[in-house]
Amino acid sequence: MNKYMIMMIMAALAFGVWAQENAFTGLNSITLKQAQEQALQYNSAYAAKEAAAGAAKWGKTNAISTVLPTLSLSGNYIYTDPATTYQSGAQQISMNNDMRTLSLNLSQPLFLGGKAWQAYKMASTTEEMAKLSLQNQRFVLFSEVESKYLAALQLKVLYQISQQEIKSAEDNLVLAKMKQDNGIFSRADYLRFQSRLAGKQVSGLQAQTALQLALQDLANYLGMDEMIMPADISMDSESAEIDRLDSFDLDRSNTLSDKLLQLALQRNFNYRILDKSVELSQRAFTIAKASFLPTLMLTGSRQYRENGIDRYEFTASNQIMLNASLPILPGLGYYSAAKKAKEEARKASLEAKTATDGIKLGIQASTLNWISSAKQVKSAELGLSYTEELYSQMQERFRLNMLSPLELLDAELMLSAARMTHTNAFYSYLKSRSALMQALALEDKTELYTLIQN
Repeated sequence: MNKYMIMMIMAALAFGVWAQENAFTGLNSITLKQAQEQALQYNSAYAAKEAAAGAAKWGKTNAISTVLPTLSLSGNYIYTDPATTYQSGAQQISMNNDMRTLSLNLSQPLFLGGKAWQAYKMASTTEEMAKLSLQNQRFVLFSEVESKYLAALQLKVLYQISQQEIKSAEDNLVLAKMKQDNGIFSRADYLRFQSRLAGKQVSGLQAQTALQLALQDLANYLGMDEMIMPADISMDSESAEIDRLDSFDLDRSNTLSDKLLQLALQRNFNYRILDKSVELSQRAFTIAKASFLPTLMLTGSRQYRENGIDRYEFTASNQIMLNASLPILPGLGYYSAAKKAKEEARKASLEAKTATDGIKLGIQASTLNWISSAKQVKSAELGLSYTEELYSQMQERFRLNMLSPLELLDAELMLSAARMTHTNAFYSYLKSRSALMQALALEDKTELYTLIQN
């Protein structure tokens, strides 16, 4: 009965291995650039930023209208009952019950205390902020896509490693079976290899599930109905830059960090948006102070009016008026509004300084983390090389009956851990590079690599 149960379990595991090997065949491949362009078309957050930029553009156009002349045409129809009468000598004249009036009015603000100009500049700054926010959202979107893309690709490599380990465990099990048949291994030794294979198969199923979820998450984010497979990224393609960063000492790391920080102060969108927000608050303070200043308005009109006797016989008259206004009361309201705007401008300036310090620290941390991750890749690569050589030698000794089963199984664990460490280190390097490129507003990695070469 026990033998039958073992055979059933092994058959189920074998079917699971076959399913793992064929789980992701036939999926379409997609590059990172294609995934990012796909996300731009379907991402609602980016579309919302586009709408905000469009609204800000029209807000600026609307602000211009406050300093432009306005022209309006108006008309009045008046019906009087009873009709108005006038005494002209001995004769009484009765006017028409109905009268019509037409007028053309022109108004031009000459001076509004600077508020109109400041309002236009605020609208212009708001438009610039909306454009910067749209560009920043684009980089944020690209970074999020790359994060999900790399996560799926990392799990894909780990899944491939699990399949390699299953194959290796199967080969070792065949060899262990031969040794048992020849009386070299005991039943307990053989069961250890069976148990190791079963454990590897379970790990393979877990890796398959994790990869499937990551691929589905990526497809959902891109608005795609079917799962797609990220295109492989060769570790060799990054080896030159990793070697260069690995050679950085503390002084060179700090020098590069300072260089990238200066670049970020020119390109980082969050920093530039903060700068614009401070400008907005300062202009709001200027507008509040302008409440104490006079206003000057020029208006003109041409009116066509019936004389009251002859219908549709109009008499034209012109009027030009220069209107000056100086606010006097309530002075307390104007003063408190100005003080409030001043404190809000001061608050915005202090908050921007705090946020700027955080941005600077984040960029320095991203730079040092990128360099550190490159060094970790080199260390993991060296450790993997040593472990692979050690495992190869121990496997040969195992074939020659010079090594115990437990020692070989321990070596397998070391090799598995080294492979995992190397893979995780490499993708940690790619993710830290992506975060740094987002902070620097760089789209092409060659721009970043050029900076570290100089």
